[in-house]
Amino acid sequence: MAVERFLQLLVSWAWHEPKIQSVVLVGSYARGAQRPFSDLDLILLTPDRAYFLAQQAFLHQFGPVQSIQQEAYGACTSLRVWYSSGLEVEFGFVTPAWMARPLDQGTERVLRDGYLVLLDKGCYFQSLSF
Repeated sequence: MAVERFLQLLVSWAWHEPKIQSVVLVGSYARGAQRPFSDLDLILLTPDRAYFLAQQAFLHQFGPVQSIQQEAYGACTSLRVWYSSGLEVEFGFVTPAWMARPLDQGTERVLRDGYLVLLDKGCYFQSLSF
């Protein structure tokens, strides 16, 4: 599956999912520095992170899943998904506290490295500037 199509499906799903407040692309794709085998790094803001970590069925609507691995990075817990298409996606789930001002050093480092807001129902990124 092409990255653009995946992102369209993701944003459409997130728009209709009341537990998702924002979706942000970070990492190499956000900087425009991706390579042929780069993974997609996503941040999903939700007040109910535990729900998505436990109920992983939503991952299958973006394509056939080969494997899923859970990873923890401080305030972010990720589901790294390998799709049959070859696409590797890291869904990083954070609570809205991740965007509390002033930004935590870890949050600021991730965002300063490059980000692209795909959906911001919670308006967390509206006044953010570096």
